[in-house]
Amino acid sequence: MFKTSLALIFAVVFASHAQLLTSRFTTSFYGWQGIDSARSSTLYARGYEQVHLNIANEQFQFLTNFQVSNDFGTAIASDPELRIPSLMVKGNNIGGVADISVGRQFVYAGVGSGIMDGYLVERKFFDNTFGITAYGGLNVIRTRDWNLNQSLTDNSMYGALLSYSPIENGAIGISYISKLWKRESYSGIRPNLADSSFDPQYVVFYSRPNEEEFTSIDLLYDSPESFNVYARSDYDMIGEKFSRAQISAKYFVVKNLSIAADYLFHEPRLAYNSIFSVFNFGSTKELEGSVEYQILPKTRLFARFANVSYVDDNSQRLSIGGMYDFLTFNYTKNFGYAGDLNGINVFAVYPLQDLLLTPSVGFGYASYKLSKEAPSNSVLSLLAGVTYRPMKMLMTDFQLQWMNNPQFKNDLRVFIKASYYLSDKLNLL
Repeated sequence: MFKTSLALIFAVVFASHAQLLTSRFTTSFYGWQGIDSARSSTLYARGYEQVHLNIANEQFQFLTNFQVSNDFGTAIASDPELRIPSLMVKGNNIGGVADISVGRQFVYAGVGSGIMDGYLVERKFFDNTFGITAYGGLNVIRTRDWNLNQSLTDNSMYGALLSYSPIENGAIGISYISKLWKRESYSGIRPNLADSSFDPQYVVFYSRPNEEEFTSIDLLYDSPESFNVYARSDYDMIGEKFSRAQISAKYFVVKNLSIAADYLFHEPRLAYNSIFSVFNFGSTKELEGSVEYQILPKTRLFARFANVSYVDDNSQRLSIGGMYDFLTFNYTKNFGYAGDLNGINVFAVYPLQDLLLTPSVGFGYASYKLSKEAPSNSVLSLLAGVTYRPMKMLMTDFQLQWMNNPQFKNDLRVFIKASYYLSDKLNLL
């Protein structure tokens, strides 16, 4: 049914008149010299080809995004590797009732997020004050290859989001998600308990699928240049406990001066039946305050301080920085249970000749200790790059990255990318 629906809507899009085609093709290479398992120096060079494609008319859209990668320095069994994050058809106001999307798509609906192969339906009511989003399909994990032979009993993802906007600039959302993904079977040699000789035999073990089931409520009020607040709470229905509580508020004292406070209670989001759930873990509580001041249109300063509480200890972090025209900089200080760190970062990007050339440079230095008794280490990083844009549809990037730390001395990496943009009207009939 799912494959049939996707094929039918796909045919409707391409059979319609006056489509608008927009696309982007990106070719990139990333190369570096590393140490393999035999402790010998090895050159790694990986290439990527990424395609974004959108064909649309007044009512339908076909959207896809896929990537092919291959390593040219070493042989990797999975190469060339294909990943398909999205392949979908979307219909707007189908039958005057709802927007419907069919295919591989990323879902972000309150507590529900992830990639699925399935259906998503959106509908607004009462002059857009009330809305509903419902979705369901195959849960896409790990490789993101194209495999429609999976079963919903092994890999599934479904949920919904109800939203209500009772006042201007304010909204309430209630959401739910259920996820299921199969764990691979494994085999091992075990004694045959049914035989008195206990001869060894191969046994295949099948595990129950990993599961997640959450519900959430979130509140938002956003008054530009005045005050905004966001609150959210997630409940783990399988573990029967709250897994997340968050509240963020920002207040503009004057037009160019704002203060903010954030609180976050968070537990690791571990799937039910996951092997990681048997380990001892605890929640964290984080409280952060910040101030931001825009001195001039191109000059902004900020300062942030946070305290993170663990089960039986805590740590703090301080960040001070700003932005001046083409230059950004910040100083970071971490101390307490999470270790001691002092770091500084500076980055500058300056467009030339009406964006024809855009050189960039960066500098980073940090000294750190993993504990009070541990020795002090340092890391130094530099980068230099340039973006060349000879025309609006073509952009190329070249960047050198260098790092020196206790693990890697003189680690040099090269990144090259070229992107081509296309937008044109099609008339296939």
